[in-house]
Amino acid sequence: MIYEVIGTIYKPTGRMLKDRFGNEYPELKPVEGYHVNALNLSEEDYAKLKPYIVHPKTPFAKFAGREDTVYLRFQSREEWLALGYEKKD
Repeated sequence: MIYEVIGTIYKPTGRMLKDRFGNEYPELKPVEGYHVNALNLSEEDYAKLKPYIVHPKTPFAKFAGREDTVYLRFQSREEWLALGYEKKD
């Protein structure tokens, strides 16, 4: 399996804010969960990760722009790390 950690995704709330110089920028809020994109899941990986697979209507990012990206959402980074794919520093 090849994976790409996205982590926390932020999306605009529709509200504009101003910085101390008067420049406007969109207010962002975190999307629930900790996000990882994956490719080339083995049968074993698929079985292990199936509970975390989501199907977003408008994906934040595709793995290398590929249509076969598998989107995973965990409750936290710790939940993702507990599966043993990524080694914790």
